Amino acid sequence: MKIIKADYKIITFNPEEDVRDICLGYSTCYNVELPKTWNKRCDYIRKHRNHESQLEHSRLTVLFTINRGVSHELVRHRHCSFGQQSTRYCNYSKDRFDNQLTFINDISMVNNAESYNEWLHSLDEIEKSYLKRLALGDKAEQARGILPNDLATKLLVTTNYREWRNIFKLRCDGYAHYQMREVMIPLFKEVRDTLPCVFDDISIE
Repeated sequence: MKIIKADYKIITFNPEEDVRDICLGYSTCYNVELPKTWNKRCDYIRKHRNHESQLEHSRLTVLFTINRGVSHELVRHRHCSFGQQSTRYCNYSKDRFDNQLTFINDISMVNNAESYNEWLHSLDEIEKSYLKRLALGDKAEQARGILPNDLATKLLVTTNYREWRNIFKLRCDGYAHYQMREVMIPLFKEVRDTLPCVFDDISIE
């Protein structure tokens, strides 16, 4: 059994190209000349970003390493493309998974050792049962029924800036699940700091 930290990795993010294309959208709508420089284009986006449809001329792809509970919330966003590690086809007793289950650490129990140890014990029992069923001849798609929400999964998410704005507003909010905020807040800050003209009007406080 392995316990890892939730994480993310930006796969595709091309601000220069996207800013150009977003501005091209605005200039087409308003029949004006396309701004020539980066700074002028960013200023133009700030001025017009409430006209959010033009923000769709963009793309950001992120690979999340999260638990399956968090992934179930993210895949509810309609205007995204997803690719997720499949518990039906992934047999965690194989070498490429180090012959073990991997779980996402639960940061909520950092100050409660008794609860944390009970959580670890539960996951250890699940792993033993899962691996035993595979050894007895069950397929991965049968054994997966006992796998919990804390199981680590890979989730690839691709969508445009307009939808990422919506995701950040919902998933960085104080009412969002703490394990969602664990990955979404640092992602938002990185994206906002790279491309403030699109994202710096969003408050996560």
